[in-house]
Amino acid sequence: MTSSPVDPADPEDPAVSAVPTDPADPADPDVALVLAAYAAYARGDIDAAVVDLDPDVDWVEPEEFPNGGPHPGRDAVHKYLSAAYAMWRELDSERSAYRRGEEIVVVHRMRGVLTDGVPLEITAADVYTVVEGRVVRMHAHADPAEVL
Repeated sequence: MTSSPVDPADPEDPAVSAVPTDPADPADPDVALVLAAYAAYARGDIDAAVVDLDPDVDWVEPEEFPNGGPHPGRDAVHKYLSAAYAMWRELDSERSAYRRGEEIVVVHRMRGVLTDGVPLEITAADVYTVVEGRVVRMHAHADPAEVL
């Protein structure tokens, strides 16, 4: 997993300066649904992380990520997230969500130690579409500047 690190405290970082200044309304149920999935993933509860995915979700991870590419359907996403979580010995997950029209953009920073002892920090931008309480689409970008 490689990505361009983004420091949210660094206004000189071009990806940070492109982050919208108004985060999504925390009362927005779609944002809450998406952020709950990240919290579940961070604690290793993959079942809870995928519970609100449409059974036919269109899920695409960056090709440069291990096992990256398309993972169509909830079952494939569960398998992908389980494998991705298993790569971490220690994991700290930080995320910020922004509403962009009908989409929800999440800047997700993960840092920790992989199972082989290598420390890693990555930041990605994930773009979601939620329809009637179900995630129907998620496309991740290894470079947050592509989205922001």
